[in-house]
Order: sequence, then structure tokens, then C-alpha cells
Amino acid sequence: MRSRLLRLTIAATCAAVPLVIGTRASAQGCEPIRFSTPVSLGGAGEAYQREREWRITLGYRRLYSNEWFVGTESAAARGPGGQSPVLNINTVIADVSFAPNARIQLHLGIPYSRGSSTSIWPDRLSHTQSVSGIGDISAVAEAWLLSPTTHSNGNLSLGLGFKAPTGSHSASSFVYTPAAAIPYPADQTVQPGDGGWGIIVQGQGFQKLTERLYGYAFGSYMASPKAHGDVQFRPGSGVYWSVPDIYSARVGAAFSVLPDQGLTMSLGGRMDGIPLRDVFGGGDDDTIKRTSRVMFVDPGVSLTRGKHNITVSAPWRVSVDRFKSLYEQKNNTLNGGGFAKHLIFASYSLRI
Repeated sequence: MRSRLLRLTIAATCAAVPLVIGTRASAQGCEPIRFSTPVSLGGAGEAYQREREWRITLGYRRLYSNEWFVGTESAAARGPGGQSPVLNINTVIADVSFAPNARIQLHLGIPYSRGSSTSIWPDRLSHTQSVSGIGDISAVAEAWLLSPTTHSNGNLSLGLGFKAPTGSHSASSFVYTPAAAIPYPADQTVQPGDGGWGIIVQGQGFQKLTERLYGYAFGSYMASPKAHGDVQFRPGSGVYWSVPDIYSARVGAAFSVLPDQGLTMSLGGRMDGIPLRDVFGGGDDDTIKRTSRVMFVDPGVSLTRGKHNITVSAPWRVSVDRFKSLYEQKNNTLNGGGFAKHLIFASYSLRI
């Protein structure tokens, strides 16, 4: 039965929180998942949406990081002040989806985040930067390549959309020198937005493997035409935060454990990253761009009862590569950053 077996759609949202650059001042960061685009939430119901149907989804992501990496190695002693920064980001996203017909889905996603970053600063004291607010709103249109009415066992969809710079990228906090606290925008890691528009290209697919087992795949890339924002890395540095491209990919399988009760479990792999070079926009060798690649093993569970769907997934980190950006290579600066050991995603979806 299709409504019992297609409960995997794609898990989790990708997008972009820039990674870290290591300096003694106060460089923090986390994997590039600003949880704003695209807004295809993990296991948010069945793969197909009925014609003229609305779907409202409320998603949540928790990220906590207290580990510092240089390249692929854990190196807490090389973090700011000789310690790993502590990052705590909680994000909620509202996704409204409408299907004008059985093959097309239109998404609008509005995120809200609350983030804090605590580290040792040049005054040798621990300070916290905290920011909260509406993030970057995104809109994505998806189309199934094959008719859902005749392809219940497998299909492929392509999507195109954009991210708007509605979230603040310059919310005020302080930076701390050995002599004083200076009012200045918080680190880009905890800002709700990145200050630029983004072009989103994505694809997803599923295929029936056995009577109760389906394989799935998902990939997205967000290209940012803007090279950098208008906030310098540190006051008077003359170097600006990048508005980077970001990408995400997932692949795995979902098994209908209890078809009559609507219970599905999934297991797969996830990869998120910021590439060395943007597709267009420039700024690769003269901005603070937190290039990296993070890989996770990604278990999840989904429960569907009637018009309601609940999903939970907990990606667990298996590898990190915080490789040097072109700017870091040119200036021989440290490529350090903080990465969460695991993430938590949860969502509730209602069909109307």
C-alpha cells in the first residue's frame, strides 16, 4: 500500500552555516547546516502529495558542539585560548507546502534560530555571544519526472528555488580585546542569516527494493552570487565574511516495520559541506570562508497516522575535514573549527 511504504521522502534539510576559521581571537563554528534551505524535512510524510493538498510542517534541529578540529584531527588545545568553543544552536522551521497538481510541490520555509557561542578571548576570559531571530526564508518548487499515479514504486524529482536574506547577519554582540569589550556583530556562526541571496538546486528519488524496503537519495546545492557580506571578520581587519555556496547529500534505505501502524525506520548516510570554490560570485581567496566536509551515519524513525506524521532522526558524526580555504592557504592561517558529535532533527507534519 503506497501510503504505508513511501514514508521516507528525504530526511533533513541542508544548508548553510559556515564553518570555522581558527584564530586566537575567537573563531567558532559548526558544520554547514544553517537549517534554512531547502525545506524538505526528513520523513515528513509520504513521498507524494495529493493534488490541491496543503502540508504544514514544523521542524526542529538541535546542534551542540564542544569539540575543535584542525583538518581531520581533534585538537582542543589549538582552539581559542587553548580550549574548544562551546556552540549551542536551536532552530525551528515552519514549512508550508502546496501541490497544485500531483507532480508539483511548492514550498515556503521560515526558520527561527537561537544560538550561542562561548569561548576564551584574548583577555583570557570566557565570554558568550548570543543571537536569536528569524532566519533566511526560502522558496522551492519541486516536480516529479514521472507520473505519481503510475509510479508508486519509484520516482525522481528535481527542484529549483531561492533563499532570501531575511535573517540578520549583523546582530550586535561584543568582541573582547585584552583591554576592552567592543560592541560588534556576533560571529557569523550564530547569526540567523548570511547576508546574501542563494540559488537552490536539488533532487530526490526513491525506489522500491523489496515488499517493505525502499531506497532513497537526496542532494542539494545552494549557490550564492554574493562574494561577501558587509561585516568584517574583526573590527578593522579589512577582511569580510564570505557568503559561501553549500551542499548536502543523503542516501539510505527505509523499512516499513509496522505497515498497519504506520511505523517506518530508516538508516543512511549524510554529507554536508562548503566547497573550496563557489560556482560564481568570487571571494574564494580574500574572504573568511569556512570550507569543510562533514559525514554522518543517519538513523531515523517515522510514524504516520492518518493526516499526521512525526519523524525523529539523529545523525551521528563519523568524519570531519576542515580543510583550508584559499584565503587560509594564501595567508597560512589556521583551519580550525568546532563540529557537533551528533545532531537531532524532529518534525511534525499535517496534511490539509
